[in-house]
Amino acid sequence: MRVGYCSPFNPMKSGISDFSEELAIALAEHMEIVIFSPVMPENKAIQERFECHLLDDLDREKLRASLDVIVYHIGNNGTCHGAIVDMLEKYPGVVELHDVGLHHLFAEHTLQKKGQAAYLELIRYCHGERGLQCAQAFFQGTAGAPWDTQGLELCMNRLIIEQATAVIVHSDMAKQMVLGVRPDVPVAHIMLHSDVTDNSAAYKRQCRERLAIPMNRTVCGSFGFATRTKRIIPILDALKLAAERDRLDFLYLIVGEAHEDLELARQIQARGLEGNVQITGFTDLDTFKAYIGACDFCLNLRYPTLGESSASLHRMLGMGKPVIVTDIGTFSEYPDEIAQKIRYDSHEVDDIYQAVCTLAKGGKSRSERRSQAALQFARENCDVQKNALRYKLFFEQVLHATWQPDFCDVMAGRLCELGLTERTYTQHIGELLFHL
Repeated sequence: MRVGYCSPFNPMKSGISDFSEELAIALAEHMEIVIFSPVMPENKAIQERFECHLLDDLDREKLRASLDVIVYHIGNNGTCHGAIVDMLEKYPGVVELHDVGLHHLFAEHTLQKKGQAAYLELIRYCHGERGLQCAQAFFQGTAGAPWDTQGLELCMNRLIIEQATAVIVHSDMAKQMVLGVRPDVPVAHIMLHSDVTDNSAAYKRQCRERLAIPMNRTVCGSFGFATRTKRIIPILDALKLAAERDRLDFLYLIVGEAHEDLELARQIQARGLEGNVQITGFTDLDTFKAYIGACDFCLNLRYPTLGESSASLHRMLGMGKPVIVTDIGTFSEYPDEIAQKIRYDSHEVDDIYQAVCTLAKGGKSRSERRSQAALQFARENCDVQKNALRYKLFFEQVLHATWQPDFCDVMAGRLCELGLTERTYTQHIGELLFHL
């Protein structure tokens, strides 16, 4: 099976670039992968192992005809994915939907390329008169940008789902939203992959030695592009409480570029945490992994959410890290024994403080249980080699038209059609019916 793999690759700064480099290598054990990217991959291992093309080469009919399956990786970023969206429109294929909310993508790409009228037409197509009115209010200066204020409610993914021959998602939330748009589309829920370490304690020691971090210090971290939605400021507030009330000696790592509007240096200084916080800036993937490995536990907060799944969260689980997550969207799906969930209302700072203290002072046996639970979850759901086989099966089902919907999804969809429940709750009801 020859698969056209359309995705950003490094040097494009995107978590999906890192994701694709790892996944393509695993998939290549089971199928022939032909890479198509908006820029040529810079990774020498990728260049040497794969047939690589610029994305525009898909316009070559003979090359395109040589492919059995084309898969388009689409995330919520116009720079990285705008050209991929255009290619999907011309040559429909399998969509790997990394974000449920695609409003930033389409606002950036459509406004820049086709103008305001085309954007208004698209939001009306996806979300009717209400969506149109929200967009018009923004352009008239009477409301905020809908991609910022209502990015999940006005998610703008309808066109992508309708153009797809099949869809791959990374959460049950995303799966149910896709089926809500198009109940008949073949859809597969494949979790984001991660490496899974054999010995998390030994790996932590190795990473701390590499980064010169003492073993006797409590280390936690937030990973990826640091924005307000990652809840960095509430985390700093909570850590200040831990330092003052509990005399907790900790190092908080902020690994990745920080959005300038956070003014992180000023925020850290205002809380007296200069000796407790390290901002690394952008790092290469290997160093990024090392910083995760050095942590005792990690924070992966998100509010508001666009229905995204987090690749860095799965890397944390694969290294046996207990995690603190916001109890919202896809993050609510993770088992409580591996993900400590906090509220995103007025209780947020206190919830973060309590979670940090629980994980920092919970004792070795409790920490080991949570670490082992994280590793077991990752082995079952996130191992890249197992995931490669899941992709292979789904591609074959799509290629040979043998895919069959899941019983629970069929029952849930029927309940939705009868008006007995909303689509977001149907999966749990379908599972209940299955067991009955």
